[in-house]
Amino acid sequence: MKKGFTLAEVLITLGIIGVVAALTMPSLISNYRKHAVETKLKKVYSAMNQAIAMSVAENGDYSNWVKDCGTSTAITCTVPEAQYWFMEYIGKNLKILKIVPQDTYFLVYLADGGILEIRSFLYDIPYYIDEKALDNKVNGVNRFMFRFMPTGINGDEAARNKGFEPYTYLTWDGTREQLLNASSYSCAQGGQYCTKLIQWDGWKISDDYPFKF
Repeated sequence: MKKGFTLAEVLITLGIIGVVAALTMPSLISNYRKHAVETKLKKVYSAMNQAIAMSVAENGDYSNWVKDCGTSTAITCTVPEAQYWFMEYIGKNLKILKIVPQDTYFLVYLADGGILEIRSFLYDIPYYIDEKALDNKVNGVNRFMFRFMPTGINGDEAARNKGFEPYTYLTWDGTREQLLNASSYSCAQGGQYCTKLIQWDGWKISDDYPFKF
């Protein structure tokens, strides 16, 4: 005579499975989200630098085609001027779905769902993980700062003449500690250095990363 499971045994087993799932699912979801962010950051970093390298091959060194649009506090270019320059020298080498102009910047929707915000002074470039991030921007979570600084604005040696690079500022001392928490620009305090911190850690979101996913 074959002996089956009783209803009580089945319910107990299902209960155990449910508890295990409840304990592990948040971790699995968090790891998936972190991996998605890591992948997108690496991809946009590579795509932008490839696009810039192609423009250098076509137009020569940055100095031959870079445009002076002033600074964030003294912008000298209009949005149409900035958009024309971007498409002429970088955008034409990217996979772009659409461009949406705003008052002082324009949004570049990329084929992988990410979005670049190109400001009228061109060189500080926020990157949004997806369209939903536009409505709830959080540096280091769904909004990541990059720079393209061929002219060495503010003397930022970490980004000057190096293509499309994670955002740093001239006061960065070159240490991971300052990227993480020892600066008003740090990942934990302002979020601007989060991109550079992730790059520093091999394009991985480390265990001591200050934000949860």
